[in-house]
Amino acid sequence: MNITFECADVKISGGTMGRGVKLTVEGAELNYVLPDKEMLAFMDEENIREYMESLGYLVVMKQEDAA
Repeated sequence: MNITFECADVKISGGTMGRGVKLTVEGAELNYVLPDKEMLAFMDEENIREYMESLGYLVVMKQEDAA
Protein backbone atom coordinates (compact mmCIF):
# COMPACT_ATOMS: atom_id res chain seq x y z
CA MET A 1 0.00 0.00 0.00
CA ASN A 2 1.24 3.49 -0.80
CA ILE A 3 0.15 6.36 1.42
CA THR A 4 1.03 10.02 0.97
CA PHE A 5 0.35 12.39 3.86
CA GLU A 6 1.63 15.44 5.68
CA CYS A 7 2.68 15.28 9.32
CA ALA A 8 4.42 17.20 12.08
CA ASP A 9 7.03 14.56 12.99
CA VAL A 10 8.25 11.13 11.86
CA LYS A 11 10.29 8.53 13.74
CA ILE A 12 11.71 5.66 11.68
CA SER A 13 13.02 2.34 12.93
CA GLY A 14 14.36 -0.63 10.98
CA GLY A 15 12.05 -3.53 10.31
CA THR A 16 12.59 -6.95 11.82
CA MET A 17 12.93 -10.22 9.95
CA GLY A 18 12.54 -8.60 6.54
CA ARG A 19 9.25 -6.89 7.38
CA GLY A 20 10.25 -3.47 6.13
CA VAL A 21 10.32 -0.23 8.09
CA LYS A 22 8.11 0.85 10.98
CA LEU A 23 7.01 4.50 11.00
CA THR A 24 5.65 6.33 14.02
CA VAL A 25 3.90 9.45 12.78
CA GLU A 26 2.69 12.31 14.94
CA GLY A 27 0.21 14.96 13.86
CA ALA A 28 -0.74 13.27 10.58
CA GLU A 29 -3.83 14.39 8.69
CA LEU A 30 -5.47 12.35 5.97
CA ASN A 31 -7.51 14.51 3.64
CA TYR A 32 -9.58 11.71 2.15
CA VAL A 33 -12.88 10.44 3.48
CA LEU A 34 -14.51 7.29 2.18
CA PRO A 35 -18.11 7.72 1.04
CA ASP A 36 -20.55 6.24 3.57
CA LYS A 37 -21.54 3.27 1.44
CA GLU A 38 -17.91 2.44 0.72
CA MET A 39 -17.13 2.59 4.46
CA LEU A 40 -19.94 0.14 5.22
CA ALA A 41 -18.32 -2.42 2.88
CA PHE A 42 -15.33 -2.61 5.27
CA MET A 43 -17.47 -3.18 8.37
CA ASP A 44 -18.65 -6.47 9.85
CA GLU A 45 -22.35 -7.00 9.04
CA GLU A 46 -23.00 -8.29 12.57
CA ASN A 47 -21.67 -5.03 14.04
CA ILE A 48 -23.87 -2.99 11.68
CA ARG A 49 -26.93 -5.07 12.63
CA GLU A 50 -26.25 -4.72 16.37
CA TYR A 51 -25.74 -0.97 16.01
CA MET A 52 -28.96 -0.49 14.05
CA GLU A 53 -30.90 -2.58 16.58
CA SER A 54 -29.44 -0.51 19.43
CA LEU A 55 -31.02 2.53 17.76
CA GLY A 56 -34.41 0.80 17.72
CA TYR A 57 -34.46 -0.39 14.11
CA LEU A 58 -35.82 -3.82 13.21
CA VAL A 59 -33.23 -5.57 11.04
CA VAL A 60 -34.57 -8.35 8.84
CA MET A 61 -32.10 -10.77 7.26
CA LYS A 62 -32.53 -12.46 3.88
CA GLN A 63 -33.90 -16.01 4.27
CA GLU A 64 -30.70 -17.72 3.03
CA ASP A 65 -28.64 -15.77 5.60
CA ALA A 66 -30.99 -16.45 8.52
CA ALA A 67 -29.86 -20.03 9.22
